Amino acid sequence: MKKIVYTFLALSFLLNSCSSKMPFTTSEQTKYKLSDDDVKSLQFYTMGDIVLTNSQGDKSNKTEGGELVIKDNVNSNKVIIAANTRGIVEKVEGDIMYVSFEEGKNLKFKASPTDGKYRIKSDSFDSRKRMGVVNYGNEEFFVNSTSLKSYLVFKLKNSTKRKNSARSVKGRKL
Repeated sequence: MKKIVYTFLALSFLLNSCSSKMPFTTSEQTKYKLSDDDVKSLQFYTMGDIVLTNSQGDKSNKTEGGELVIKDNVNSNKVIIAANTRGIVEKVEGDIMYVSFEEGKNLKFKASPTDGKYRIKSDSFDSRKRMGVVNYGNEEFFVNSTSLKSYLVFKLKNSTKRKNSARSVKGRKL
């Protein structure tokens, strides 16, 4: 009987002190009265993959040995920030947060007016390519529409301490 009571108490403690990842929204920020400094001290994670791409091309042509030679050099860079990648907030400006996933580089996240989730804020949007343009480490990158739907989450730990005691009595006999 004692083993059952101790198992119940241990399980109760574990369930009450677990943390779960929740979307970071403006309503959560208001609900918990988080200041800019509080936000900077939270560990954030990405919900969804973020893929940044840029490419620079160099086209040239010249004649060599009686032939026209066309050179087309394309340098393509891709930065992948996988789902659940940790990031820290470096700066907060109103409803915009600058989140860094690696040293010296950050992305802007802005609170969505519809659901309050913090999503990537593109500097401009190329409707022809259906991609946003962001600055990452002093370079311009394209962000596809799937990546633009990614948002920030944080861990919320609900710590409830309860003191329970239980004992078995054997009864009384005359």
